[in-house]
Amino acid sequence: MWGTPAIENEVLVELARHGETRTWESGVTVVSQGDAADCMYIIHSGELRVYVVGEGGRAVELNTLGAGETFGELMLNGRLRSATVETLARCTLTRVTRAHAERLVKERPDLAFHLIERLVDRVRTLTETVANLGSMDVYQRLVGLCTAQARPHEGRLCVLGMSQQRIAERVGASRAMINRLLQDLTRGGYIQPERGCIVLLRPLPSRW
Repeated sequence: MWGTPAIENEVLVELARHGETRTWESGVTVVSQGDAADCMYIIHSGELRVYVVGEGGRAVELNTLGAGETFGELMLNGRLRSATVETLARCTLTRVTRAHAERLVKERPDLAFHLIERLVDRVRTLTETVANLGSMDVYQRLVGLCTAQARPHEGRLCVLGMSQQRIAERVGASRAMINRLLQDLTRGGYIQPERGCIVLLRPLPSRW
């Protein structure tokens, strides 16, 4: 996230004053990879996922975004979208055009600084994702994802809202491989798949 919450909120409020706010339903593509980058978005509520599609049509999920975050900042260089962003839940977003953002950046150098800082964080996250894809096997990436996404839910530790397809896209594997690994972990008594979640019954082994 950017700096302190006070500074971050001030920057978001200033950007939002010059944009158009609307609600998006779940499962809607907000921006698509390869489209012209002409605006950025501020997230007020909801959750979205960011993914790219490579050769052969395989999708790789890069990140999830929530309230207080932004996406589309690369529109400042006037090139094409580098990823697709899709809503995972009902979202309220403010769309800020490139023209408005460029004017604000010129008028408010502090705003430019925080946008740059946010982009640096985004690059760091992507670098870590690529490094994990290259240095870990599929099972290790699965364990890392489950550990990072696990949240207390109804008295249990659960990974919520992650279908097998989404897990496969996030760890760079096929759905069939993820299905097999989850079945093995279920038989081993480590997890219990339920509708809409995966319950973690005990710590997952580092190797399988």
